[in-house]
Amino acid sequence: MKDCVLISAFACDPSMGSEPYVGWNWLKQILTVSDGNVVLLTRRMHERPVREALEPASRARLDIVAFDLPGCAGMAHHHSLMKPYYVFWQVAALFVVLVYQLRHRSLAVIQQCTYNVVDMPGLLWLVPGTRFIWGPVGGGQIPPAWAKPLYGRGWIKQRWRTLMKRTLRFNPYICLASYCSSSILVANQDTLEMLPRFAHRKCIKTLETAVSGVTASPAAQEPKESFTLLWVGRLEPRKALKLLLDAIAQIKADQPQAYERLRIKVLGTGPDAQKTEVEVAALGLAGKVELLGALPFAEVQPLYEGADLFVFTSVQDTSGNVLLESLASGLPAIALNHQGPREILQNGGGRLIDAHSYNEAVKEFARAILELMDAPQLLRAYAQAGLENIQKHCLWEQKGELFRTLLDAQGKSAKSHLASDQA
Repeated sequence: MKDCVLISAFACDPSMGSEPYVGWNWLKQILTVSDGNVVLLTRRMHERPVREALEPASRARLDIVAFDLPGCAGMAHHHSLMKPYYVFWQVAALFVVLVYQLRHRSLAVIQQCTYNVVDMPGLLWLVPGTRFIWGPVGGGQIPPAWAKPLYGRGWIKQRWRTLMKRTLRFNPYICLASYCSSSILVANQDTLEMLPRFAHRKCIKTLETAVSGVTASPAAQEPKESFTLLWVGRLEPRKALKLLLDAIAQIKADQPQAYERLRIKVLGTGPDAQKTEVEVAALGLAGKVELLGALPFAEVQPLYEGADLFVFTSVQDTSGNVLLESLASGLPAIALNHQGPREILQNGGGRLIDAHSYNEAVKEFARAILELMDAPQLLRAYAQAGLENIQKHCLWEQKGELFRTLLDAQGKSAKSHLASDQA
């Protein structure tokens, strides 16, 4: 019977964060809301963790099609060649799915899920007899021009990337994939604007990620001797930790008494780890900024609960899963008023910062920190609004309900076509 949903999740693993975490949770939701069997298309490294994590009833309804290109099965998701590998994997995936469909003739719906950048919709929309759901797709965001100091020599690459993104709506490949998609889930307004105009009627805005639920209630906020800032992310230019470091240095120069009360915890690692240590020392913040490196998630949650304010400085982000985790933990946040953070915080949970230059961004982050240090009632209001935001807009169950709606729409459309053919 032709009733299967295939989810293409290049990354899908319950034991990992980031993209694998997103793929795993979309798979769970699709298994929950779909009536028929589900096919997971993924890499070999994810097959065993997925099977072991599923309950027996879900495992019985899941068929996993896992493959890697020769010699690439062990390639980690942060490998420098992962992006070109993903492109070749997608080409191979078309033939793998075509063979599967020829053998079973069971696929009705295909969803292209993880690693969903707007310039790479894959090729599964070519599989005959199926309806294609593209997304949630992101990657349409570009860093503001004032972010140039954060990228150094990498800024030239960003200029080329910006040009490519802004011409996507004229790209025949993107136009054809958009035309063949029955629905397009877009993670933010920036990505929506990169798609061809005719595709906008098919677009539904929804973040690619979510959280399982709130983990705390806002505690009573009272002025304290110390005020802890938390920053979580990958240490790389686009995450822009330097913005926070420069803001703290400015507070140190302008408000030394407030600076003495500050405690800054930085969680994460990445290609700029060593450079970050040098910058912290150069700014005279070695005794103030605590670089924690990478930690297991079980050790991260107490950091959210023990901090007073979450600082999200990214200048190029589809959404920001750590921002959702912060709000779900009852921790208010400040972030730049653009891209993913705007999609999240416009519904409550913190303050969005506008800036038109690098120096202005530093100044505004410093100002926000200083104002909130002595505003316990405002912090509590932000925290409460953040918890309500999560409950209303950012739970995985809501992604499942959205997918159920799309499946129902697909079913009604199929019945309509069948009735038309019989007539």
